[in-house]
Amino acid sequence: MSHTVNFLHEVEAPKRHRAHQRRHAVRVALLVALGIVALWLVVVLFASGQVIAAALDGKDALYRARDSAVALDFDGASADLAVADDKFSSAEKGLALLRTAEIIPWVSTQIRAADTLVTSGREVIGALQTAVDLGGELVRLSGFTTDELQQMAAGTSPRATFDDLSSETKRAMLERLAGASSDLQLLAARINIARSELSTIDTSGLIGPIADALGPLDAKLAEGQTVVKTLAIASELLPEFAGLGQERTHLLLFLNNTELRPGGGFIGTYGVLKTKDGDVTELETADSYALDKPSEGIATAASPAPLARYNATPTWFFRDANWSPDFLASSVDALRLYNQEVILAGGTAQTFDGTLGVTPTFLQSLLGITGPIAVGGQSFTADNIPDELEYQIEVGYIGQGIPQAQRKELIGAFVDELKKKMFSLPLSEWIRVADAVQEGFAQKQIVMMSADAKTEDLITSVGWGGRVVGPSTGSGSASGDAQMVVDANIGSLKSDPKVSRAIAYEILKNSSGQYVGRTTVTYSHTGSFDWKTSRYRTYTRLYVPAGSELIRVTGSMLDDKIHNPTGSEGPVDVATEFGMTSFGTFVSIEPGETRSLAFEYKLSDAVVASINAGTYKLSEIKQIGAQDNGLTLTLGFGKNVASASVPEAREDWGDQTYRLVTKLDRDLQFTVGF
Repeated sequence: MSHTVNFLHEVEAPKRHRAHQRRHAVRVALLVALGIVALWLVVVLFASGQVIAAALDGKDALYRARDSAVALDFDGASADLAVADDKFSSAEKGLALLRTAEIIPWVSTQIRAADTLVTSGREVIGALQTAVDLGGELVRLSGFTTDELQQMAAGTSPRATFDDLSSETKRAMLERLAGASSDLQLLAARINIARSELSTIDTSGLIGPIADALGPLDAKLAEGQTVVKTLAIASELLPEFAGLGQERTHLLLFLNNTELRPGGGFIGTYGVLKTKDGDVTELETADSYALDKPSEGIATAASPAPLARYNATPTWFFRDANWSPDFLASSVDALRLYNQEVILAGGTAQTFDGTLGVTPTFLQSLLGITGPIAVGGQSFTADNIPDELEYQIEVGYIGQGIPQAQRKELIGAFVDELKKKMFSLPLSEWIRVADAVQEGFAQKQIVMMSADAKTEDLITSVGWGGRVVGPSTGSGSASGDAQMVVDANIGSLKSDPKVSRAIAYEILKNSSGQYVGRTTVTYSHTGSFDWKTSRYRTYTRLYVPAGSELIRVTGSMLDDKIHNPTGSEGPVDVATEFGMTSFGTFVSIEPGETRSLAFEYKLSDAVVASINAGTYKLSEIKQIGAQDNGLTLTLGFGKNVASASVPEAREDWGDQTYRLVTKLDRDLQFTVGF
């Protein structure tokens, strides 16, 4: 039997051989591709780690820069910003490689989050560098070195105070700060852009390091943005209120909110404040009654009707000037009545650049920084100032042989000593002072007004002017809702600290399908009759959007139980001002008693239109000088609540009513979507 050389091998057909070669080539290609993908994944994972590490290092450097700036170490802050910029730059380079993985859904989410974190970080660096440079310039102008300032802050060197700075230095620093206004506004805008970008990130699916970084970063940015905004505002207002370049004169109103009035509190004392280049050149205080007394019998200004009706004062005197809840309006009245009475007493009218109003609540916050102040043999602290000061000028002066006409000289002595203590504070403590002032404005325990229209517009825009700004009423468009409860203590001594208030606002539909608002104010009098406390007599006004129609008021009184023993209901005054409608009536609460006053009214067409349009907005406006009243919202819209700027409690989700319990310690804004 004969065989070929390859008789042991089966001869492979050419076609089958080519198929085998193709399969082999595919396997090789797949192996190569898998190798490339594996290598790419390794590189991407390594780059991811590098990007995240660099971004987090950059974030930490930003935090250090912020802390250094607060400690007045602007050189250190600048160095930290340089480190942050370098780290974010490294992260940006790594992101260029990571973007090749954006086709992978989960990975793309992480990349976008990291990209936004890095972009926002670099935006903030540029903004903060402006602030750091400004801080460094102010330090140089002060004449102190960074080391000296840090030692002062640590208490390891002699304290430097505001009074230690020369007039020339104060003027130079004020001029530089005033000139930085536009830069500070731009800085605040850039931080806002960064926060807006961060807010677009969905954190639900992010890996731990990125998710953990975003929340604290936004909180830090919000804090910095608030500080920068405050500085930007201050830089524009300082030229007037600090008297930059020329002396400025302001009428200082002491708004005693233990006797709450619409414009903040009874004006028992006033002062004339003069400033120039940051120095107080004159500060004189006086008893308002001493100003009013020479005008008795010859003044002709008529009191607001409720004041005449419930306080038996047909003539309008300076002490009662702040009947309006809008500080601009009450300041105009105060300046007018002041000059009228000065002229009636034979004096010369004075031109004022504006007014400043402060309450004992704000003075308490300052005493928390300065410590106790001793005047007239008494020690006034943050805890006792409202009661102790009131006692000395109402009762204590009698046992000390002080004439009644001089009883309020104690206030002048207190204010003078407070000024001395404030100006002798270490410069490092002025950060706390700035915080107290900012919070005082937010809570309306300090307010200001400028006679200059442009400056007044700025004050109003930032909410420092105690203005009553009604909701917008664009023609044919949906408008926001708003309300403001305003109390006026009339003949109740200094009873307000013993009276708590709770405001409840409801929206519901009546049997006719109309939207109705019901605002209930519940007063609880926890005091008893004594030298400063009596039954609480208040003329209460509720301000609501123009076009609201009163249905009924329950709980009103014709007068208190002594003058109205039968408990007859009182009249309700309806008026329009500040683009809003107001309902006003009288109520009296005995010590130990709780009483409610309820206003029910049809919502304005504009507010109904906003509900029908699917977005409801509410502004709760706080009265100047009022304490932290409780606020409860129970707003039924007849449609499911889909979103809210201030979320409800989780158990209240998923129905047609928005419910919230909070406190009205400042103006509040709420937005509800359907």
